Amino acid sequence: MLILAVDTALNACSVAILRSGEVLLSRVEPMAKGQAERLAPMAREVLAEAGIAPSALDRIAVTRGPGAFTGLRIGLAFARGLAVALDRPCVGISTLEVLAHAANAQRTLAAIEVAGSLFAGAWEGRACVLEPSRLSAEDVLGKLNGDWTLTGPGAQTLAQLRPDWPLALQDLPDPVVLAQLAQHLDPAHNPPTPLYLRGHEAKLPGGLSLEAEPL
Repeated sequence: MLILAVDTALNACSVAILRSGEVLLSRVEPMAKGQAERLAPMAREVLAEAGIAPSALDRIAVTRGPGAFTGLRIGLAFARGLAVALDRPCVGISTLEVLAHAANAQRTLAAIEVAGSLFAGAWEGRACVLEPSRLSAEDVLGKLNGDWTLTGPGAQTLAQLRPDWPLALQDLPDPVVLAQLAQHLDPAHNPPTPLYLRGHEAKLPGGLSLEAEPL
């Protein structure tokens, strides 16, 4: 299986290509802005350097959140558009799940902080123990028993309360891990739909709230 994985959920633009689990090429460029302009050229560059024609791809994978509101839309729009153009399946995977599996630990708690909110999810092996949720650090820790490896750009917040737990420094999703996970998932049950866990803070004139889907 030949998979192209893309991620723009956090502060980077990332692309990887795997063939039957073998990494052909991977590129991660940290950036807070500019993913919209960079993602398509980067994907073309990586495919060309790997000697892969887009039509040879079997599957597209993309992070679906939580993450930055604009970044998620960029990655999801690109992945879905490419999948439609090529008539290939597209798999969406939680950003937290990608971070957790990159830590290479048996029991991993991944956390992301975005705009003052903490999002967390926990995995024991491939099994999800705590579904991605928006919770306080205290509530997250209160839902888990035993020792857990902390990872993700929000891990330091949890580490302040549990300094005895191992800390795996991983601030960005690894597109290689994203592609590896996508190999084993059914696209029908893992669609590239955004995983938003809080409402955005857009306001109408006069300070009235704008109702919107959760972010």
